[in-house]
Amino acid sequence: MAYETLNRLKWSGELGKCSVIIRSRGSQSDEKVIDGAEIGEIKKTYFTYSHYERETVIPNHRILRITKEGKTLWMKKTKKG
Repeated sequence: MAYETLNRLKWSGELGKCSVIIRSRGSQSDEKVIDGAEIGEIKKTYFTYSHYERETVIPNHRILRITKEGKTLWMKKTKKG
C-alpha cells in the first residue's frame, strides 16, 4: 500500500529522495509529479504537500507510483478488462 511505502521513506530519512506520481486531471498526461521533500503529513487516507507556501491535501487513492532515484518502489495495480 502507498501509505506504508511513504511512511517507511519518512522514518528512514529518505522521503526527500523520492517522487510521488499522482492522478491529476488537466495536467499533461493526467499525471503530476510531487517531490518527496515537499511532503508533510502522511496519513492512512491522505498526505499533504507544500508548494509555494500553499498546503494541499492529496487522497492516497490518487497515487499512481512512488519512485526513488528513478526506481519504482510502489505502483498502483491496474484493473484488467
